[in-house]
Amino acid sequence: MAGIIPGKSKPNEYVIFSGHYDHIGILQAVGQDSIANGADDDASGVTAMLTLADYYKKQNNNERTLIFVAFTAEELGMYGSKYFSNHINADQVVAMINMEMIGKDSKFGPNTVYITGYDQSNLGELMQENLKDTNFRFYPDPYTKQNLFYRSDNAVLAAKGVPAHSFSTSQMDKDEYYHTVKDEVSTLNVQNIISSIEAIAIGTSGIVTGKQTPSRVEKLKD
Repeated sequence: MAGIIPGKSKPNEYVIFSGHYDHIGILQAVGQDSIANGADDDASGVTAMLTLADYYKKQNNNERTLIFVAFTAEELGMYGSKYFSNHINADQVVAMINMEMIGKDSKFGPNTVYITGYDQSNLGELMQENLKDTNFRFYPDPYTKQNLFYRSDNAVLAAKGVPAHSFSTSQMDKDEYYHTVKDEVSTLNVQNIISSIEAIAIGTSGIVTGKQTPSRVEKLKD
């Protein structure tokens, strides 16, 4: 599922906002519940993507082309994003903001999001600069040993040199609902989702309007 808002003066430069709409399906029943709904993973990210699409359509100030996409088969091996990423010119992609689980407070507390591969480009720094008048903060991924930078839908474009990063608040080391039937809407902090979406909207404003261009990620060698 994808939507495009054509850029006004830089239509051949793309900014991608994404999330994945699949989850892991049916698990061993807990009580009478066997369906893993994936409210945080990744309905929260898809909600952010759709909300940002509506926001930027109303803003009508994007000089670059905006692509909003919900990927399938992330849980099975990122097949949807692999196909997409291999059928777009990576050199034309200025940035990719991939939203992964923003439904709860991060380990850094409220009004924070961590960015995978933070040090691989200056995307996070540029976005933080646009948030300097707020109390919201972007942090580097605290779970580097889990290699999250190359475990989500940003991976293929990141490997091709795009500043493609995932944005998340999930406490990967202690989220007891991760990949279980308990990942329900009732476990989410809706205000956390709202504040994260607002921060990403403000943070990417300079990139969307063409005033900022993040540095490229070093390409992975074949």
